[in-house]
Amino acid sequence: MKVNVIGTACTWFERNNTSFILDDKILFDVPEGAYKDIIKLIDIFSLKFIFISHIHTDHAVDLHIIATRFLRERYSRLEKLRVYAPKEMAETIVKFNTLFNGSEEEKDLTLLKNTIDFIDLYDGLEFVEGNYEFRVKKMDHGKCECFGLIVKDRNSGKIYSFSADSKDCESLREMLLVSNFAFVDMAATGSSKSHLTDTEFVELSKKYPNCKMFPVHTCDKCQEFAIKNNLNFLEDGQILNI
Repeated sequence: MKVNVIGTACTWFERNNTSFILDDKILFDVPEGAYKDIIKLIDIFSLKFIFISHIHTDHAVDLHIIATRFLRERYSRLEKLRVYAPKEMAETIVKFNTLFNGSEEEKDLTLLKNTIDFIDLYDGLEFVEGNYEFRVKKMDHGKCECFGLIVKDRNSGKIYSFSADSKDCESLREMLLVSNFAFVDMAATGSSKSHLTDTEFVELSKKYPNCKMFPVHTCDKCQEFAIKNNLNFLEDGQILNI
């Protein structure tokens, strides 16, 4: 799998917020500011689908820009874009466009749903795209409904997982147990009610040695910790072929 790392950070830091392009065909999360970097790398109209882990701005807000482009060019598009996201993602886009004075077509929920297929996420949802099998896992991100994604390559048998935002929980451990590679939230130092901490990340990497864990959604202190402790830290713009 080819993984373009659009961003590695969480909110408030100079680095881009966490987002990935998989095999130039799949977007995992589209945080604020990500759109500009994404279109430098791929043609968004060639996307197979977009996966939105949860409806927080640092994971989903630039989706409305992509949705707007599809709306404006809908007459020339043969296929609808698929967006796997928590419930009411479409309604959230319309509310956002209404709040910021979008055009009438950008505020039309029916037109948006006629242009883009919104598939509601739930724990255990499975689907297939090309040579990959996908399985959705509900994570524990406090009060916010949040989902991670497990991806199996049918050809190589390798399994990749993307935890999105989550504290240490059973679902996260289940992902790490079955995965060869995992991109894991490590946003906090000390303690956190909704994110994995740096020390918890280290503990899990020792508990699941067969899974290569990459820390993402990091604050600057966590990024420095990852570099200092050789924790497979990533940089914005990095490309992995794994």
